[in-house]
Amino acid sequence: MVSLSRAALFNKVYGGLLGKNAGGSLGTPYERGFGQEDLIDVRLEPKLYPNDDFEVQMAWLRLIEDRGLDVTEHDLAQCWLDCIHYNWDEYGLSKRNLRLGILPPMSGFFNNWFKHCMGSPIRSEVWAMIAPGLPDVAAEYAFKDAIVDHGGGESVYGEVFNAVLESLAFIEGDLIKLIKHALSYIPQNSLTHKAIENALNAYAKGLDLREARRIIIELAPTEYRKIAQYSPINLGFEVLGLLYGNSFMDAIAKTISLGYDTDSTAATVGAVLGIIHGADYIPQDYVKVYEEIMTNETWGGVSNIRSNRTVTELANRILKVTYRLLARYNDRVKINHEGGVEWLIDPFTVKPNESWLNYKPNTWRLRFIGIEATVEHPIGPVLKPNVELPIIITIRSIRLSPINLNYIIHGINTKAYQINPVSGGLFIEPNSTAEVEFRVRLINLNELNTVEHPIIQFTALDSFESINITLTILPPVVWFINKVNDSDEDVDRWVGEAAAGEWAAVYRDGYDLSLEDLIPKGASMVAVGFIYNPGDSRIMHLGIPNNAPYAKLWFNEEPIVESKEKYMLRPNYDGDGRNYADALMRHGWNTVSIKVKRIDEPVSLHFMISESSKNLHRGVTNIIQYKRPSLKTDYDSDEDLKPS
Repeated sequence: MVSLSRAALFNKVYGGLLGKNAGGSLGTPYERGFGQEDLIDVRLEPKLYPNDDFEVQMAWLRLIEDRGLDVTEHDLAQCWLDCIHYNWDEYGLSKRNLRLGILPPMSGFFNNWFKHCMGSPIRSEVWAMIAPGLPDVAAEYAFKDAIVDHGGGESVYGEVFNAVLESLAFIEGDLIKLIKHALSYIPQNSLTHKAIENALNAYAKGLDLREARRIIIELAPTEYRKIAQYSPINLGFEVLGLLYGNSFMDAIAKTISLGYDTDSTAATVGAVLGIIHGADYIPQDYVKVYEEIMTNETWGGVSNIRSNRTVTELANRILKVTYRLLARYNDRVKINHEGGVEWLIDPFTVKPNESWLNYKPNTWRLRFIGIEATVEHPIGPVLKPNVELPIIITIRSIRLSPINLNYIIHGINTKAYQINPVSGGLFIEPNSTAEVEFRVRLINLNELNTVEHPIIQFTALDSFESINITLTILPPVVWFINKVNDSDEDVDRWVGEAAAGEWAAVYRDGYDLSLEDLIPKGASMVAVGFIYNPGDSRIMHLGIPNNAPYAKLWFNEEPIVESKEKYMLRPNYDGDGRNYADALMRHGWNTVSIKVKRIDEPVSLHFMISESSKNLHRGVTNIIQYKRPSLKTDYDSDEDLKPS
């Protein structure tokens, strides 16, 4: 069996953290929002940068230190809201969902275009380091982590793969063996699995790095192929860097030369090599630079993470948790009196827990004493006219005797919607499940609140069990659309006609206007929306990320964005560099007008709105986008008008 002394275990943790810090910093100057066409020239300069790859994991470490080893996806979700304040890509989109009451994994799945991107694969090291040689344990932690902001996305598999690879790297140095075994933990039909397989095959065939890169990129769907943070491409690049690199610095340089999310891929490559070989594998000149840790705390990007200033401090802190977790698995790991570790079972014979591989991303799970509940939204949480919204509650009893449950729903906004059934009962055998499907029907859209939270109370007839399940029902985003001439830019008329109900209404789940099937070839279309702001006037960050040949945005009848050529879609809060602007959202009614043209290919366009704050751009939850003014003239009033 494999064994490590305490000093050797520390050296691997320390080396992995140094490699992570070095790779992330060295790759930072080359990171872009969109992928490069070819290999890039790389000149490595030892300069330290703050990195979300690193600091988010310090937040997770604090969470485990404070709450214990049994942290859940709900604990991690709360930590996101308490500690991580920047809203880049999937971070911001998923956090808005959490604030609305949408829990993991649906928080990462709903209204999140970036669920296939690199936000979670970069966070795997802490799980591997607290569970060295316990790949199944590291994988389960990584899964809980990833689904918070990437539920239903390829990135879940990316983080699980990395966590398994790094956990096994503590006891095995054969990269091919490590990669192949880590692959066994993720679905074969996933693009992440296929990208990594392509990397392995390219290396086995002796392809050069440029050709290997090409066959990985070609796997990606067109809409993501140029997105630098698309995770399957980056996982493939990460594996290429590991396989083609001849030394620590060579592997980092080759990984960065592949482009795309260079700080993330180089950071993971550095971490893996640092774990396998220890800190001595990293050139001493670089060790001196990357012993220091820099975070985004100074400008408010993160807080409450209990950050360390040196890698040595962080490694010692992690190791304390590592020994706590290893002690729990004393049937698989033996710890001697000097802190040395011996693995009693070959980690390569351990099978993953496959139950989470088949999870449903449109659900969330709640745990109570003796009962587990699953909330499922088969078509999402948005309530639209003429469409019944199903919500399925599955109750699993883990008691040893049968249980009778009665349920009743409280807090229904009866002016806005109905729920059926409102009450009823369930009989559940021991260790069995029962299911009830509720149907929500809209009565009056104008009576809906920005979020509805009816509560289902389940009460046991013969014992103390009583649980409450809070539902989340959202209104749609309403747009009024009309086909127009190319030269037509009569915004006042558009808004007046839309307010008067003369234009067709479409109902959307979130930011995506879903115009693909609405605009004929060679036509132009206008979408008008109304925003009611119940709070004070404030500056907002607005954008229309799109891939159309022409698009223009007016806010309160003032033009603020115009794009005259096709661009790659990147619908986040921060912006894509050309389709966003700041504008004053006044108290009361505001208008949004968007004109978009299609020539041949279908076009996609999203309307993004967030708070205007340098580097933060937090998504908003308290504005109304599903009503319109009661009179044509209401939209330009600054009075506190009640929406109709």
